[in-house]
Amino acid sequence: MYINPKDNLRFSNVVSKKVNFYYKNMEEEVNNFFKSITSKKLSAKGPFFYSINSLPMAEQVEGEFFMPIHEDLIFDLYDLDFHSYYSIENMVSTCIYEDIENNTELAYFNLITYINDNNLYQITPIFHIVSGDSSMRYVFVKIGVTERQKNRDAFR
Repeated sequence: MYINPKDNLRFSNVVSKKVNFYYKNMEEEVNNFFKSITSKKLSAKGPFFYSINSLPMAEQVEGEFFMPIHEDLIFDLYDLDFHSYYSIENMVSTCIYEDIENNTELAYFNLITYINDNNLYQITPIFHIVSGDSSMRYVFVKIGVTERQKNRDAFR
């Protein structure tokens, strides 16, 4: 599995929603997020992406769903947040394009191993960027990183 050591997230006009649900209800929660977007007459630009803010393999998922939209001025969002620009630099990433559900854990393992082996430190939750279409679905898994600082003597 290839690791891209110089990746990022950069999107404008993004709506998001913080979520907390049982992992088997993911599809239902994503559909509810999409319904919330369409009920507000917003037009999705994509791609849909989400972060897992809890332990990745936990049964109870705490995270956030994101969708770039075409509109740049929005009122009455109620249950959604709006970001005029959403950007995270200095990310490492990999792409899953086969057996996505089963290979996600392997992607996590490979990214964490890369982070540790390269003296990096994870500074963001794990992000999943869902791309492709019905004939070929793939997911980019990305983690924000920084270089580990060597122990410094604070009293010098």
